[in-house]
Amino acid sequence: MAYPKFFNPDQVQANPVTRMLPTAGVNRVFGLLDLLKAYNGKADIATLTIDLRIDLDELLPIIDTAEYLGLVAVQEGEISLTELGNKAHSSKIAERKKLVHQRLETLEPFSDIARLLKEQGQVTRFTLARFVSSKYGPTLDIPALISIIISWGVFTGLFGYDGQSERLLPKTHVH
Repeated sequence: MAYPKFFNPDQVQANPVTRMLPTAGVNRVFGLLDLLKAYNGKADIATLTIDLRIDLDELLPIIDTAEYLGLVAVQEGEISLTELGNKAHSSKIAERKKLVHQRLETLEPFSDIARLLKEQGQVTRFTLARFVSSKYGPTLDIPALISIIISWGVFTGLFGYDGQSERLLPKTHVH
């Protein structure tokens, strides 16, 4: 079968989860874990939207980010806490940060950011935005995505961020 020039099926990755990006912040994801715990660790997504009185469009980025982090599993319209999600939920903040830190180190774009920081010593917000845009496509809301990436990286101690100079710093430089 002939494919249009812009579509190359050989470049499509088999596991789409590896191409996911975080689209929700720390508080929203851990709020979802709290909510799922109240539902005994498992709930129907449609029920959550009704109980929370929010649109599915608002809930999905939170679910997607929690799934990307390995904190929840989604199957046939049902969301449930994973073993990691249960452990993170029941942990104190320091342990929670450590668990998510270990997970982020294995996920793109965080593994790429760690490599960039190791190579360059620091990365500007602009450089990070260009990197993410070139790797994942310019159609995303890049400024919002960069803010979310920075919030997860700083929360877990994966890297530091200097808001005045708008630079990411290796964790060894975090004060």
